[in-house]
Amino acid sequence: MKKTMRHWLVKLHRYSGLLLSLFLVMAGLTGAALAFNDDIDAWLNPQFYHLASTGSKQPIDALAARVEHDYPHARLAFFAMEQDANAPLQVKLRPRKPNDELPVDTVFIDPVTATVVGERNTKAVSLAPQNLMPFLFRLHRYLLLDKPGAIISGSLGLLWVATLLIGFALAWPKHRNGWRKALSIKRGAGSFRLMYDLHRTVGLVAGILLVITAFTGAVMNLPDVARPLISSLSALTPPPKGSSAEGKSQINWQQALAAAQATLPLATPARIARDEKHGVYQVRLRQPDDIQDGGSVRVFIDAADGHVLRALDPLKGSAGDAFMGVQYGLHTGQILGLPGKILVAFLGLLPLLFMITGIAIWLQKRKSETLARTRRLHLASMAQ
Repeated sequence: MKKTMRHWLVKLHRYSGLLLSLFLVMAGLTGAALAFNDDIDAWLNPQFYHLASTGSKQPIDALAARVEHDYPHARLAFFAMEQDANAPLQVKLRPRKPNDELPVDTVFIDPVTATVVGERNTKAVSLAPQNLMPFLFRLHRYLLLDKPGAIISGSLGLLWVATLLIGFALAWPKHRNGWRKALSIKRGAGSFRLMYDLHRTVGLVAGILLVITAFTGAVMNLPDVARPLISSLSALTPPPKGSSAEGKSQINWQQALAAAQATLPLATPARIARDEKHGVYQVRLRQPDDIQDGGSVRVFIDAADGHVLRALDPLKGSAGDAFMGVQYGLHTGQILGLPGKILVAFLGLLPLLFMITGIAIWLQKRKSETLARTRRLHLASMAQ
């Protein structure tokens, strides 16, 4: 690498890193916690995840009727089912009018007794136990700003990818025999050398994993950019629309769920949503070896007559479907199960390390440059 190019790449890496530092530390620490979102949430709110009652479960339509009765100003968006069969069902609510605000947008209902055992507002800015994990999620993904925040976060994620790649290029040894030095931390060489070695060595070891994490986050936060780009390379399967013919009876939630489960008998339901606008039910199914905890297979059921419109397994679709389908599993580590979650949680701590070591290196460089400039000025004045 030419000296001039390296000089400008160092400056670009340094100042983009400084610019992003607070955002990256926030995203990293919240991401580390969110890697174990359900586990932490269950510890904080056991009533949301464990049933006190026993017995046969009621049909999902009875639960829907109860929720619609208790929350008349909201419409039922979807049911979510935990992997634990003895957990309450989570019900997501939406306002009936676009500009309305709901005091409660998530309800937990006992499927045995059809009683509400908990509720919360996932948009609340609060550190209370029932709101903590939703708050961290909205901060991590949306910067508490909904869609504009997702665009900002995704754009900063792409800048982070570029910063990482530049750092990787700068840290790459010039010769093969330089790898041992590049991947070692010299002891007893002073604080500056320690900061530099930590910054370089950890960056080389974890750099690619951090690029994957940042890139997948950007793809999910910028779907209006990512999907057209991917579809230009490989077709993406569009979601189907249901029949809108009048006179046909609408199927209920239980019928839609049964139709979806018939397509994959060994899978368990993870979520069922009703899209009234397009006349379909969408059911997410969780397979035993699934790439994400919330299920990756989507089954679309015609809400008019109950026939299966499409069963979409991203890993069995086009290359574009597979690419989009693995983004969430890669970003959260769920694609590798528990080891993947632990790895993602560890990676979330690294931006703090990079900020501390990067700022220490920058301050030392500034001090050295200031001393060198002062020395030159002093010598120049003596020569006059």
